[in-house]
Amino acid sequence: MKAFINKYKHAWVFLYFVPYMIWYFGLQYIQTGFTDVYTSIDKTIPFVPWFIWIYIYWFLFVAGTIAYFFFKDRSDFYKCIAFLFIGMTVCLIVFSLFPTSYDHRPVNYECDSLTRLAVQIIYQADRPQNVFPSIHVYNSIGCAIAICKHEKFEYKKGLKVFSVVSAILITLSTMFVKQHSVLDALSASLLAIIMYVLVYVADYKGIMYRRKYKKR
Repeated sequence: MKAFINKYKHAWVFLYFVPYMIWYFGLQYIQTGFTDVYTSIDKTIPFVPWFIWIYIYWFLFVAGTIAYFFFKDRSDFYKCIAFLFIGMTVCLIVFSLFPTSYDHRPVNYECDSLTRLAVQIIYQADRPQNVFPSIHVYNSIGCAIAICKHEKFEYKKGLKVFSVVSAILITLSTMFVKQHSVLDALSASLLAIIMYVLVYVADYKGIMYRRKYKKR
């Protein structure tokens, strides 16, 4: 047991979810004056019920990616978690300063009973509030980046394509099931680009080395 705890002591980072959940759900009960992010482009996007399964697949995609790095590569796990958690915190700050909503869910639509049930469950569990930027989209992109940047997957093009396609489909699903607007997806993508540069591109060791060398 001691060896197991020592091997996976990096699990401490999951404590982040305690303040995150309090902050996220707390906002839903104290905020007022939401700004509707509905655009003319959203009006042209149809409601496609079966995309709810892609939307739900997000949970498996994100959890699976995190679990893989947690057990297989601590270094990339920290990078992936840094990307996700910092970005999620930025989203919470935006939610706090700029409350948004997107309540344009369809009332009448045709689909099979199982898909309808899935849509109803998601609609009941996920309020159409604080949608800009979309954490659903942001985390999908983050996990795809983590997979594509992993050294052990360097020559596994199929897996990389799969991760990118997953992120794209999940992003589309947020709009096709009327959970998010185009603005939510675009803002999440922009945030992901910024975080990609900060987490995966910036050479912090090189910066520290050059600073140290100049002091000499």
